[in-house]
Amino acid sequence: MISHNKIINVGSRGSNLALVQVEEIKSLLNQKGVSVSFKATTYKTNGDQDKKTPLTANVSDDFFTDTIDAALLNREIDVAIHSAKDLPKKLKEGLTIFALTKSLDDTDAFVGKSKLGELKPGAKIGTSSLVRQKSIKELFPQFEVINIRGTIEERLKLIDQGICDGIIVATAALKRLKLDHLIKDIMPWEATPLQGQLAIVGRSENHDLKELFAAIDIRRNYGKVYLVGAGPGDPDLITIKGVKSLKEAECVFYDYLAHKDLLNHATKAEKIYVGKRKGAHSLPQSELSKLLRQKAMEGKRVVRLKGGDPLVFGRGAEEIEYLRAYHIDVDVIPGVSSATAIPGHLGIPLTARGISSSVAFLSAHGEDETSAEDLLTIPQVETLVFLMGLTKLDVIIKSLKHVRWKETTPVIAISKGTRLDQKIVIGTIKDIEQKIKDQPLDAPVLIIVGETVNFYKTESCHQETILYTGAHPEKYQSLGRLVHLPMIEIREAPLSHEQKESIVKDLSGHDVILFTSCFAVENFFKVLAQQNYSTTNLKTKNFWVIGHGTREELIKHGFEPELVPKIETSEGLFNEIKAKKDLKGKHILFPRSSLPNPYLKNELTKLGAVVFEITIYENIRPVKRPLPKDNIDKVLFTSPSTVRNFLADYSTIPKHWRIISRGPLTSKALADAGYKNEVLIYG
Repeated sequence: MISHNKIINVGSRGSNLALVQVEEIKSLLNQKGVSVSFKATTYKTNGDQDKKTPLTANVSDDFFTDTIDAALLNREIDVAIHSAKDLPKKLKEGLTIFALTKSLDDTDAFVGKSKLGELKPGAKIGTSSLVRQKSIKELFPQFEVINIRGTIEERLKLIDQGICDGIIVATAALKRLKLDHLIKDIMPWEATPLQGQLAIVGRSENHDLKELFAAIDIRRNYGKVYLVGAGPGDPDLITIKGVKSLKEAECVFYDYLAHKDLLNHATKAEKIYVGKRKGAHSLPQSELSKLLRQKAMEGKRVVRLKGGDPLVFGRGAEEIEYLRAYHIDVDVIPGVSSATAIPGHLGIPLTARGISSSVAFLSAHGEDETSAEDLLTIPQVETLVFLMGLTKLDVIIKSLKHVRWKETTPVIAISKGTRLDQKIVIGTIKDIEQKIKDQPLDAPVLIIVGETVNFYKTESCHQETILYTGAHPEKYQSLGRLVHLPMIEIREAPLSHEQKESIVKDLSGHDVILFTSCFAVENFFKVLAQQNYSTTNLKTKNFWVIGHGTREELIKHGFEPELVPKIETSEGLFNEIKAKKDLKGKHILFPRSSLPNPYLKNELTKLGAVVFEITIYENIRPVKRPLPKDNIDKVLFTSPSTVRNFLADYSTIPKHWRIISRGPLTSKALADAGYKNEVLIYG
C-alpha cells in the first residue's frame, strides 16, 4: 500500500450524491493500493443555486462547476471531484483532468408509478436533459415531457407530489445512492457522454497529484482513433502515412468508398464493413461512432478509413466531436480529396485563366439524408463540383436552372473516378439527366459543371479496352482501359497454428529464401506478421526471386534480392543460380503456390541443395462468370493458369481479341493451346 502523507483538500458540490462520489474516489484509490486522506469542502455552484432555469435553456458551460473551478484556481482546494458529464467542454486555463474513472453504469433509468409501457397517454415524464427529452419524444410521443430540476431526492419527490408520473435519471446516480430498487425501466438510447464516470480535476502544474490519481485514470488504457483519408478510389492515391496507419491498425472500419485492396495493408487488424452507401447504410452514423468509441476504450489502435479526405463532405467532424466528448484521442490523416483528384486525373482544371477564376465544392445532401430539398443554394462561381450527386441530380439541375445557368453549360458526371471501372457521361445542363438515364452510372458519382469541362478530351473515351485476367490490374493501367475478369483467385493457404509456428521456428536453419511469385512474398510475410515475427531477423538471409515483379513485392517488405534472373522463368532462374552459386549443403526455403511444379526443387536438389517447400498460398480457379458486355479490344493473360482457366470456362478466345501475355511461360501456354500472342510484356 502506497501512502500519501499530506491531506488532500477536495472540493465538490454538497448533494448526497456528490459526497458519495468523493468517498468512491477514495475507495478506488485504496483498491489500487494508494492510501489517502481527504478533507472535503462543499460548494454551491450556479446550477445548485438556480433551480428554476431549465437545462434546455442556454445555460453557461460551467453551470455545475463554476465556484469549484474558482476555488481550485484560488488554491482553496487541491482537487475537485465531479460527475464527469458535468464538466465544461473546455476547462478554465490552468486546470486539467487528472483522472476519469470507469463508468459505474452508462445508461438512463426510468423511475415512476409504473413501467413506461403501463402509463396512459398524456402521462408526464420529467427530465432536465435536452438529449433525454428528444429521445423520449421520439420513442414515446404519447407522453408529455416536462422540465424538472434539483437533486435526485428532490426529483423523486415530484413523483409523490403528483407533479409528474415518472422521471428519467442516470442509473449510476441511483446505484450510488442505493436507490436502484426504484428503477422501473432501463432506457434503450445511448446516454450523455461520460455518464456514470467521475472526473478528478486539478491545477495543471500539480504533477505529484496528477501522478497519484493516474492510478485510477481509465484513459491510460484507451487506444486511439485515426481518421484516414483513403483517397479518391485508386488505391495508389492513398498517402504514405495512411498506409503506415493501416499497417499498425488493430481494427479498421471501412466503407464502399475505400478500395478493398487498401485492406491488404492492415494485416493485423479486425476489419469491419460499415456501409455508408446512399440508400443502403449498414450502420447509422450514431452506431458507427459508438463502435469506434468502444474499440478505442478496449485499448485498440482504430482506423476509420474514409473515402477521399476524412473532413471533406464526410462525417469526420461528427466523429471527432463525439470521440473527444469521451476524451478519446483522435488523429486525422488527410487524404487526396476526390473533389480535386478526379478532375485532375481527367485533365480538367477547376480554375483556368480567362475561363474560371473561382470554384465551389458542394454536397447535394443535407444533414438529414432522408430529407428532400427542393432547391440547393448555388454560389456565384464559375465552376461547381458536386460530390455524391447522383441521387440528387434532378435537384442539382433544377437549382442551376433556377439561378439561370445557361442550358448549354458543359456537365460531366464521373462514376468511380480514378478506378479501373471508372465511367463517364458528358452532356450539358439541358441534357445530362437524359444521358445518364441512357447510360446509367453507379455511385459514387462526382459532377462537374462549368466551361472547364471542355478541357476533357473525349477521345480518351475511345482508348482500347483490355480484358485483364490477373490479380493486380493496377500495375497495367497505363496500357488502356482495363476490364477486370480475374481467372485466378489467390487465397492464403489454410495453415494450422502449429504449421505457422514451425515455419517461424525453422527459419534460422535456412540459408536462402526462394520466391517465384509476388503472391508467395505477400503471403509469406503475412504469416510472419501473424506470428509476431520480427523481420529484422531475416537480414542475414539471401533472397532469390524469379523476376522483377517479385522483386518489387520483396522490396515493399524491406529486402533487396541477391539474385534476379534475366529470363523470368523457372529455367532462367535455375540457370542463373547454377552459374553463380555453389549449392552443396545449402538449405533453401521455397514458399510457393498450391499448383505443383517440381522442376526447381528437383534441379536444385540434384546439385546438392536441401530444399524445403511450403504451400504458402492457393491459386484456384474462380467460379465461372459471364464474359463482360464491353467491346473488348485485347485480352491480357498474366500466367499459364490464367490461360488454362479461361479456356476451361469459355473454350475459346474470341478471334477479334488481340492477345497480350506476360512472360514466356504464359506465351508457351497460349502456343500449346493454338494461340499466338501479339505482345509479350514483362514486369
